[in-house]
Amino acid sequence: MSNFRFAAIFMQKRKQLNVTQEDIARYVGISRAAVSKWEKGQSYPDISLLPKLAAYFNVSIDDLLGYEPQMTEQRILKTYADLAAKFTKLPYEEVDKQIEELVKEYFSCFPLLLKMALLYANYFNLAQNKEEATEKIQSLCIRVKEFSGDYKLVNEATIIEALSYILQEEPQKVLALLGEDAKVQLGAEQLIAAAQTMLGETEKAKEIYQVNQYQYLLGMLGNASEMLMLEIANATYFEQIVTRVEAVLDTFQIEKLNVNTALVFYLRAASGFAVQNRTEEALRCIARYVKICMHMDFPVRITGDAYFYLLEDWVKREVILNAQSPRDDESIKKSLYESVVGNPMFESLKEHAQFKSLVTNLQHHLRIGG
Repeated sequence: MSNFRFAAIFMQKRKQLNVTQEDIARYVGISRAAVSKWEKGQSYPDISLLPKLAAYFNVSIDDLLGYEPQMTEQRILKTYADLAAKFTKLPYEEVDKQIEELVKEYFSCFPLLLKMALLYANYFNLAQNKEEATEKIQSLCIRVKEFSGDYKLVNEATIIEALSYILQEEPQKVLALLGEDAKVQLGAEQLIAAAQTMLGETEKAKEIYQVNQYQYLLGMLGNASEMLMLEIANATYFEQIVTRVEAVLDTFQIEKLNVNTALVFYLRAASGFAVQNRTEEALRCIARYVKICMHMDFPVRITGDAYFYLLEDWVKREVILNAQSPRDDESIKKSLYESVVGNPMFESLKEHAQFKSLVTNLQHHLRIGG
């Protein structure tokens, strides 16, 4: 009961009613000394007395104890950020224990459970026991799906659970969970926007259309980045993907809207060109990757622009469910650097003068130790 605020709340309520410790002792049938210990925080009332005390003060038992079973969105975000930062400073096992204690305390706060599952996924590479880490992700997601009753949380939990199976290299479980084929997009967002328009909520409808465009745009670019790695042997088609996607990236200024999407694309494109022994094109894509890194703002966040001018409010509301939640800045910087210097597909480029120069510039800008 260390997180309860019973002593302070009890004293405050007693003084508000202008009653003495003796009055309350007589009401519940105990000694005044016992009540005095409650107010000093030296002991707590027997559990059987809590309903009677709560009724006396006309509050719920949770309010009397100062127990809050739910966290606010802002507190969840701060908790996530604090724990993410600890992963870079403390042993994984120590942070893991803190997460376990937090989950026990807020086992019915489903947005928090989902965020902790995502946290485990984002720092999966630090876990020594990978099987245990994936089991924790899955158990949190399954609890959210079974008990939250919120379709948004359920959908997010399903995606994160599927991600855990990818991390565990169990593709059949992913297909069993999500299905084996692409699903027809039913356009629910368009219907919602149309309904909002009918109700005269024009600004809300515009926001929905903008958010829908944004998500489909990122989805298309993400799919194209994944396709690159499957089309390396088909050099003509590979180059066509690169040409078309670069045009979209530049047209919509994706590196400002969602920098990770642009970085992943250029890294994949460079990797493919390197495998194809197209050194000049590979170095061009690495140079673009480094340039984007050097113009990144930290902390990394999703933003709108002149075209997606209604995106900001949606991001603020939905960030708690965002499956692309960033890790801490230091981890991101190390990952950006390692994605180039530790990429086995760049082995043929490592002695090239331009590659060395790009790596040095990236290391210097991100302040990565040599």
